[in-house]
Amino acid sequence: MASVALSEAEKVYIMHGVQEDLRVDGRGCEDYRCVEVETDVVSNTSGSARVKLGHTDILVGVKAEMGTPKLEKPNEGYLEFFVDCSANATPDFEGRGGDDLGTEIANTLYRIFNNKSSVDLKTLCISPREHCWVLYVDVLLLECDGNLFDAISIAVKAALFNTRIPRVRVLEDEEGSKDIELSDDPYDCIRLSVENVPCIVTLCKIGCRHVVDATLQEEACSLASLLVSVTSKGVVTCLRKVGKGSLDPESIFEMMETSKRVGKVLHASLQSILHKEESLGPKRQKVGFLG
Repeated sequence: MASVALSEAEKVYIMHGVQEDLRVDGRGCEDYRCVEVETDVVSNTSGSARVKLGHTDILVGVKAEMGTPKLEKPNEGYLEFFVDCSANATPDFEGRGGDDLGTEIANTLYRIFNNKSSVDLKTLCISPREHCWVLYVDVLLLECDGNLFDAISIAVKAALFNTRIPRVRVLEDEEGSKDIELSDDPYDCIRLSVENVPCIVTLCKIGCRHVVDATLQEEACSLASLLVSVTSKGVVTCLRKVGKGSLDPESIFEMMETSKRVGKVLHASLQSILHKEESLGPKRQKVGFLG
């Protein structure tokens, strides 16, 4: 994880501000920084999105490829996650420095999407036990300024919303052999429902209070954080504690209630901007660095 060195005086200044519900950048404890979301930014993918949360910059691409269903789930497709921590994001990621963090983030995403209600994987099945769609979700960390998990979960949800999978017909001849025919019409495609896809809300415990969307400086003042996966309806689907410090049960309960409250607002804002951007059509102006 990227880190920043702070003096004891700086830590005390940040902690005292949090106790007064006034953070260094002027936000309250439950306020997010400005979030920029842009979809369809990479041309050779089935879906893509770029998210900037403060100076944290995430790029996600989704590639749909045909594969074979898993033995334990013969009538479902599946998702594969890969996270690349670019050395440009922070010098800490040079060499193999970002491998452990990439694996940690990928494992967290697997846990979140292991819930059957997140994505209807049965829509990805082409022919039970024989063919299915496999969605390869590639996450690239371009810049790191704290709160990676939240930014990545937002970017993944936006990229899945943008994903278009070609419609497939399975043709069977007289001998019983099957042929697969892909539609040539770019508008004849399958769209995933992302309504139940959760977003991560990370709460950092600083002193006696907790904050959402912590910056690198605030993360340096926190000994323990709680990652809460929340759906648009405020349902908690996954919990994970990170950091060396401890959290008492009362704090965990308070943090969960905060995550539900903040998560609902986050989902509503994200869904609104995604639908608004899509309504602009292909002629919308692309403002990202890949536009």
